[in-house]
Amino acid sequence: MMTADQSRLEDLVELAFRALADPPAPEETAALHRRLVAEILLRLPQAERAAAAERVRSDAWYTHQRVIDAAHDALAMEGEEPAPGDGPTGAALRVAELARRLRALAVYPPVAHACPPRPR
Repeated sequence: MMTADQSRLEDLVELAFRALADPPAPEETAALHRRLVAEILLRLPQAERAAAAERVRSDAWYTHQRVIDAAHDALAMEGEEPAPGDGPTGAALRVAELARRLRALAVYPPVAHACPPRPR
C-alpha cells in the first residue's frame, strides 16, 4: 500500500509526464518545475546517507550512487527553471527528466530543511 507521501509524489510525477502530451501554460510548467526540484532536494540527503552507510563499491552502494548521480546530473542540466519564452516542448522535456529522477528518489524519505546539494 502506498503512503500519502508516495501517492502525492506519484501524482506530481504523472503531472510532469502529462506535460509531454499536453504542455501546460508556461507559468504552470515553471511551478511544476519548482515543485520537482524541491522534492528532489528534500530526498537527496537521505539517498547520500544511505550510500554512505554501505560498503564503498558494494552492489548496494552502487545502487544508491546511480540514483544520486542521475539526480545531480538532472539538477545540473535541468535545474534552472524554464523561462517564459522557452518553448513548451523543451520545458516539458525538462520537467519529465526531473520527474524520472524524483521517481527514483521516492524510496528515500524527505529530509526537512534540506540544504542544496553540494557542488560536484
